[in-house]
Amino acid sequence: MSRMAQAHLFDARSGNKSSLDLEGPRFGTEPNEHVIHRAVVAELDNRRAYTAHTKGRSDVRGSGAKLYRQKGTGRARAGDAQSPTRYGGGTWGGPKTKPARYGKRINRKEARAAFDGALSAKAADGEVYVVDSLAFEKPSTKQAKELLGNMGVQGPVLVVLTEDDANAALSFRNLPKVTVTGPREYGVYELLRAREVVFSRAAYSKLAGNREEG
Repeated sequence: MSRMAQAHLFDARSGNKSSLDLEGPRFGTEPNEHVIHRAVVAELDNRRAYTAHTKGRSDVRGSGAKLYRQKGTGRARAGDAQSPTRYGGGTWGGPKTKPARYGKRINRKEARAAFDGALSAKAADGEVYVVDSLAFEKPSTKQAKELLGNMGVQGPVLVVLTEDDANAALSFRNLPKVTVTGPREYGVYELLRAREVVFSRAAYSKLAGNREEG
């Protein structure tokens, strides 16, 4: 029987360190590399702006009439001014803005399995941290840096906070190698990018109690 995964539990106020058993399918899913790869590809594809867009012959201004007669002018035969072969004409075969129905897709079941698998891998490697008493009276980058140092976190770090941790979010966001996010604002890609994942106690409770997160 495999040993239950554990998180490093750190009390921000006292500095005490202990362990927290991570129960549930969130932290006990066998990682599937193929599904995780598909999820990362889909996430990154959905973030692309797809702003590249060229104008075809129907998009450029100009008459559709033939420029001059076919024969007798001594010039090469030519069609209208919108032809891709002419200066100022439309582009043939250029990139177009991605329609909403295209792009990489992954179904909800696979996405959840990928998220849980990536999170379980982090937990199995001892890279999940939960912080108790994460109370910042005011934003303080210095306090946030000292906290991560006392925890022994090296980074890159993904810090997951709730709306109640507003001062903490303002404190962590200025630190290098630290990405601050909300409970529903990160995916498989962010989990894989980070070396350690740090949850506030409230953010961890939301994650552990809600499988619809991923």
